[in-house]
Amino acid sequence: MSLKLKVDGEKLTGTLSSPGRDGATTETAIAEGKVKGEDVSFTVTREFNGNKVVSKYSGKVTADTIKGKIESERNGQAQSRDWEAKREAEKK
Repeated sequence: MSLKLKVDGEKLTGTLSSPGRDGATTETAIAEGKVKGEDVSFTVTREFNGNKVVSKYSGKVTADTIKGKIESERNGQAQSRDWEAKREAEKK
């Protein structure tokens, strides 16, 4: 998965790219993106088999890394897992 983020003051925008079927990449825009100090948060809504799944990402930025939690709901059950993103050097 690849996450592209852009910060403008406390506003966070971007996309989450993930592998889809037949090797195609699926890009999903993030929503409700916020940055406050070292804290970041945003949501990603994807559709699977006609069902919308909202994942809420939250984390802390340290140097070139973001570490945090992803919270979602599956079959009425709340789920939480860790996530980590590392900055990739800009391609020239």
